[in-house]
Amino acid sequence: MTAEPESTLRLFFALHADGVRKSLRDVHRYLNNFTQKIKTVSPDHYHITLKFLGETRYDIFEKLRDDFKNTSFEVPPLVFKLKGLGGFPDGRRAGVIWCGISGDEAGIGTVYRSIEALTEKHGFKKETRAFYPHFTLARTRKDERLPPELAHYLAENKDTFYGEVRFSRIVLFRSDLRRDGPVYTALAEMRL
Repeated sequence: MTAEPESTLRLFFALHADGVRKSLRDVHRYLNNFTQKIKTVSPDHYHITLKFLGETRYDIFEKLRDDFKNTSFEVPPLVFKLKGLGGFPDGRRAGVIWCGISGDEAGIGTVYRSIEALTEKHGFKKETRAFYPHFTLARTRKDERLPPELAHYLAENKDTFYGEVRFSRIVLFRSDLRRDGPVYTALAEMRL
C-alpha cells in the first residue's frame, strides 16, 4: 500500500475478539427490531477500541505501523467474560449501546498503556478519560431516543452473562466510512 505522504487514513487500534459474534447473536437479533431508532454494528466489526487516531497522515501511519510491528506486548492472550448491557451516557439516554467485559484487567491495562505510549511517541495526545473496555453494539440515530422497551431490555440485562471471549490479536485498522456503514481493513496486527 503506497500513497502520497500528505494523504490521510482514518485509523484506530483495537483488540480483536474470537467467539464474540456467536455469544451476542441473540442480542444482535433483538437490537435489529429497533433499526428505525438505532443503527446496529455488524457482528463482524465487534472489537475493543484501544485508541482512535482519526485522520492520520500517511507518512505518520508508516512510522507508526513499523513501530507497532516491533513492539513486544508481553501479555498472554486475554480471556474475558461478556457481561452486562448498557449505554453511554446511561441506559435511558444511550447514544451508544454496549456489552461490557470482565476479566484480566491488568493484562488489558498493560496493552492499553502500551498503545497509548506508542501513539504518543508519534504525536497523538494521551487519552484523559478512563479506559472502559466494551463492545459497541449499536448507536442511536441522530435526533432519536431509545424506545422505552429497549431501555427496559438494557436494564433487565445489565448483569447478564453472555459467554467468554479470547483476545489474541491487536490490530491497526483503517476505517472507511460508507453510507451502509464503516468498512474496517486490518493494516497490521500483533499476536499476544
